[in-house]
Amino acid sequence: MYGSALQQKNSFLLDKLGQQITSDKLTIVDTPHLKRSFGARWFDGEGVATKQRVIVDKVVLQTYFIDTYNSKKMGVKPTIASPSILNAGLGEQNFEGIMKSVQKGIWITGFNGGNSNATTGDFSFGVEGFLIENGIATTPIGEMNITGNMLALWANLIEVGNDPRTNSSWRMPSLLFSDVNFSGL
Repeated sequence: MYGSALQQKNSFLLDKLGQQITSDKLTIVDTPHLKRSFGARWFDGEGVATKQRVIVDKVVLQTYFIDTYNSKKMGVKPTIASPSILNAGLGEQNFEGIMKSVQKGIWITGFNGGNSNATTGDFSFGVEGFLIENGIATTPIGEMNITGNMLALWANLIEVGNDPRTNSSWRMPSLLFSDVNFSGL
């Protein structure tokens, strides 16, 4: 979503502005003026004034992060160099409620390296966490991989929690995906 990647045609989100990139469960808003919040700011590093911006509005990519340098190279208006405080729209359930709805799945608690191709969106990451069976975390897991494509993964988002992490500039709640490729179990 950054101007440098877009300008170099090194982004799987190239030419996706105004198009569907996620399931209809996801809305992301950049809220830079939240008082007493980590990441709050009135201006970006280039001195461009910040404002609340909708990044993803229930499926559709609304904006990119284009700094002044790359905007001139691309022949477009600058937006802002980078996000400030990203907030996801909240769902109805907390983590416990979401977990109880899972018959069989994986609760990812950490990532152990991996890679992602910025141009195609393909990824492979090592993960650790717990096996979920009938809504209960039953067995710790490790040395597993999650693989796929970012656009396919986000299209398979089926639930967004109501429990964002407020001690981060990325205030993302619990997320539940379907049809995720795991190996190593």
